[in-house]
Amino acid sequence: MAVAKAAQGDSIAEIRAAQGDSIAEIQAALHSLARSLKRGALHDFLLAQARVDADQAGVAVLYVLHLAKAGLRLTDLAERLSIDAPAVTRKVQQLERCGLVSRSQDQLDARALRVHLTAAGQRTICRYMAARRTWLASLVSNWTGQEQAEFARLLERFASDIHRQLVDLGE
Repeated sequence: MAVAKAAQGDSIAEIRAAQGDSIAEIQAALHSLARSLKRGALHDFLLAQARVDADQAGVAVLYVLHLAKAGLRLTDLAERLSIDAPAVTRKVQQLERCGLVSRSQDQLDARALRVHLTAAGQRTICRYMAARRTWLASLVSNWTGQEQAEFARLLERFASDIHRQLVDLGE
């Protein structure tokens, strides 16, 4: 809003100042959002809503496997989660004991193992994602459909720009 007001004939300095205020607002909102989304209470709430007995790391593994729509090598799974391979191996072993994932030899490299979601693992992550979707829908339930669509469009654009920037930085 400040940018729109500044653009109605104000000087370049005033426009830049208004944009700076917007950037400061975005920065503050992102900081607050990141902290809120990392809270254990939110994770515990979503797990309870989904009736899922898993920790945050376990859900992260299931989610990455779900998105991959195929089995992943342990090293690829570790890379996508940005954690070291031994930690992924331990988590996969725990999930395997719970019947949520299975491991098999890689067809192309017999030395490597691939991790797959089991049917129980697929049901588990789908319940978790449904609980998260319900929670998100409740957050924007008083927004108009147009506001929700615009927010989704801008958020997707922002996430894409961040991803592209991280790729450029070598991540």
